[in-house]
Amino acid sequence: MAEPREKLLSFDEFKEKVYRNIWLLESFQSKAFDDVQNSPRDGCLESIFMSLVGKIISTSTYYQEKHMRVAELTANAENILAQKETKELLCAKLDASVKLPIDAAYKLTPVLYKLALENEENVPMNSTLFAIICRKLTTAGVDKYCQ
Repeated sequence: MAEPREKLLSFDEFKEKVYRNIWLLESFQSKAFDDVQNSPRDGCLESIFMSLVGKIISTSTYYQEKHMRVAELTANAENILAQKETKELLCAKLDASVKLPIDAAYKLTPVLYKLALENEENVPMNSTLFAIICRKLTTAGVDKYCQ
């Protein structure tokens, strides 16, 4: 589960990779193209072109998520977030002001990184996993998670 190359990164490099992965995962969920794709069309050529571009984007997103193992890492993130000890450590760093995944990553990456160094069986050293954890926490709501 851990990425061998990521073990060789310094903490700052690893943290930057977590931030980039958050941006990438957020872009997969972006609905901006849906607005363009569903807007009124002036002609036949525009309809064909927008349909083709939509298929290319959805296919590339599918293969990128598959390459990043998003489904597998999401299941792992849920298991990690369900652990009582991990929850206590994460909630100690979080407060109600954390609304965006990047804010959560800023506060949680050091904690998750330390956990991964201590016991990689429980928390694998994987920047995509860390990004998914931060997104899940902010999507569900920090207050709800840390009750």
